[in-house]
Amino acid sequence: MGCQQSKAVETPPGPPPPQSKSSSSGSGTKKSGRSSPFLSKKVKPAALYHHLLHGLGSSDLPSEAGKVKAQTVAFWNEAQQLCASDASIVASYVDPNTRGTPLHVACSLGSARVDSMKVAEAAVKCIRTIIDSSPGSISLRDNHDHVPLEGIFSAMAAAKARDEDSAVLKSAYAFRMEVAKLLLSKNSSCVLLRGQSLYRIAESLPDDCEQPLGPTAEFVKLLVDKGGASAQPSVRGERRSPNDDDDVLAMLYRRFVRQFDQSERFFEGDNSRPEVDKGGASAQPSVRGERRSPNDDDDVLAMLYRRFVRQFDQSERFFEGDNSRPEVVRHREKFKNAAVNTFNIIELLLRQPKATAAAPSSPGGAAGDDGDLDYLLVHNAVRSGTCAPDLLRYIVETNLEKVAEKDSRGNLPLHYAAGYGESTAANGNSSPLAAPESYSKYVIDELLYAYPDGAAVENGDGALPITLAIESSKKWIGGGIRSLHEAYPEGIEHANLGDKHPLLHSMSFQTTGEDSVDDTFNELGGNDDEEGTIATGVDGGGGRSRKRKAKRKINKDESHDAIMFVQKSNAPVRDVITTMWANEDDGGVQMLGCTALANAAKKAADSSSKDEAVASVALLGVTTAVNAMKNHPNEPVVQEKACAALTAMAPADGMREVSFAASGAIATTVCAMQAHVSDATVQREACRALRGIAAKGGADRATTVASVSGFTALVNALGAHPNDVDVQKEVCLCMEVLTSYPDAYLPQLDEQTDAYLQAAADKFPAECSAPAKAIRERLNGE
Repeated sequence: MGCQQSKAVETPPGPPPPQSKSSSSGSGTKKSGRSSPFLSKKVKPAALYHHLLHGLGSSDLPSEAGKVKAQTVAFWNEAQQLCASDASIVASYVDPNTRGTPLHVACSLGSARVDSMKVAEAAVKCIRTIIDSSPGSISLRDNHDHVPLEGIFSAMAAAKARDEDSAVLKSAYAFRMEVAKLLLSKNSSCVLLRGQSLYRIAESLPDDCEQPLGPTAEFVKLLVDKGGASAQPSVRGERRSPNDDDDVLAMLYRRFVRQFDQSERFFEGDNSRPEVDKGGASAQPSVRGERRSPNDDDDVLAMLYRRFVRQFDQSERFFEGDNSRPEVVRHREKFKNAAVNTFNIIELLLRQPKATAAAPSSPGGAAGDDGDLDYLLVHNAVRSGTCAPDLLRYIVETNLEKVAEKDSRGNLPLHYAAGYGESTAANGNSSPLAAPESYSKYVIDELLYAYPDGAAVENGDGALPITLAIESSKKWIGGGIRSLHEAYPEGIEHANLGDKHPLLHSMSFQTTGEDSVDDTFNELGGNDDEEGTIATGVDGGGGRSRKRKAKRKINKDESHDAIMFVQKSNAPVRDVITTMWANEDDGGVQMLGCTALANAAKKAADSSSKDEAVASVALLGVTTAVNAMKNHPNEPVVQEKACAALTAMAPADGMREVSFAASGAIATTVCAMQAHVSDATVQREACRALRGIAAKGGADRATTVASVSGFTALVNALGAHPNDVDVQKEVCLCMEVLTSYPDAYLPQLDEQTDAYLQAAADKFPAECSAPAKAIRERLNGE
């Protein structure tokens, strides 16, 4: 026998122990249900806590048959009376096992189960009594390191899975709004509503279809106004409030003790085994809210934009038959409202939180002093540094007049794009904020495309965008300085560069003598084809010293740098994606970038959490591959590699709001087949992509393939490559999956298709006979 652990294992609390005979009421009359705890003379400290734990039990009231107790007014009234009977004891109770309090249970229980306005009012009244009796419970953390407010958020996900109707949704959010107000009014910084915490909240929001300004948008507005919720990048180690040090140290010490105990744990058998040596958790404490990677904060905006695109796509959906039918009109109106609410949430989360925002280093000024920044969407999107590339493009293209609008400090969005460097966070904090590779270039290029004259506009401090870009230590190419210089060459004269400025090193020069700084920049428009030296890995934050000769020429080989980057085996997926968007006109970057996305998705599929891992790649990867295909329709190799990437990401369809229909992936794949009928490789990869998408998406995706002439493209592939076994096989397998859904709207089998299928079966029986037979039977209705 091995040694036992030094500490008892923590277990979740069970139901309260049965009352002894001595504590019973003594009445011989048998009553239905459990007696009310507050009727006893002396209330036990855990009475309220255990009463609330029983809220998921079935109600024993005849009028509330079929409901759980938490869905009745009587349950919450009883809880309030129990609290009021001995408030100082029962409301402040902390369970020794879970470290949870009655407030923890009440918040999560109400958020998950309130289903009417009457129950919502009773539950809010009960929680108000608990808060008044034990205000300190608001900031207490349970064993999951959650405060009561986070119980509301976690229960929202469970409620979303039940697909509640509009009345239930309205009452549930009425409860959440009122309780969140109570909690945040007492302690607005009890939880940091940024990063992954904010992502989980946004992910749990349902489609809000009843009205344009629905309860979900109002709830997020409350979190923004009262709790400082924001998609602005959170700085690692940011404190929740000036007085949080004790709570943080206590939490970290509890975590340290638990982890150290596990590191010393003895197991049965040989304790020198490698798995025992590696199995213990590290005793290094980690800071709550620490970001998993420097780029995780943009997940919430990317996910919400995917949701918006899906909802908007549904609002314009065409149905078979008369599309003026009331049910069709209602469907479109519902999803139009949902899309409006989702985009309202995006706008809210892009605002600078007034309570914590500070001045940016370059443009100057505190965000909290600018009321106009709440409503300047383009400015906020650029300032955040967290917009997914396609979301930023959508915001710019739908707000073109705002790109040329100055805020109260005289800044265009371009000034903010140029002024924020990797050494300064958007909230002015000096902690490092690592932006994705080439992200600055992409943002600056988008703004210059919409308003090229912006490069020559000074802000309120008299600074040009190129001056701010240089001062914020951006790279010459990847940071967008070259784009600003090409838009307004005279601007470089305002930069006041010293002869040893790092920018001189980040540019690639050939030199033969000593020139002035002015002479250097007079030659920026020189022959780009001349060979130069490349200071690899050097940015404006500090360049390598090197001896220079007299004649200086800049090397603008941007495509080479981008191509080399996307081929790195260890390049982060998000960096590959932003590099592809920043170089979308370069077919080589798109081809190799799609290959990198396919490899990342395949690697993710082999991990332990393969579904979530693939979805993490697909969240931004699907639209990136589609964008590559749209920008290079005549380059077969780009179409081929993009289709391979879509095949690898297809298992993520429907996860984290990824939609292969709304993103245009299906239509673009079919277009690739139609544009490259004679290219066997494109046909093969496109068939695999359509098969993978339909296999995951079911009848809806099969119908979408048929609606964009997908069957015609498949039949054309059969006819164009009769002797290519791989093409014949992939087409047959794809059609077999598409026709496997009885509910899909598919075309009837015509003579030509039937002949092609028969020819494939006869010529390649091992590969095509079985699927061809199944296809013909299904399309003929046999």
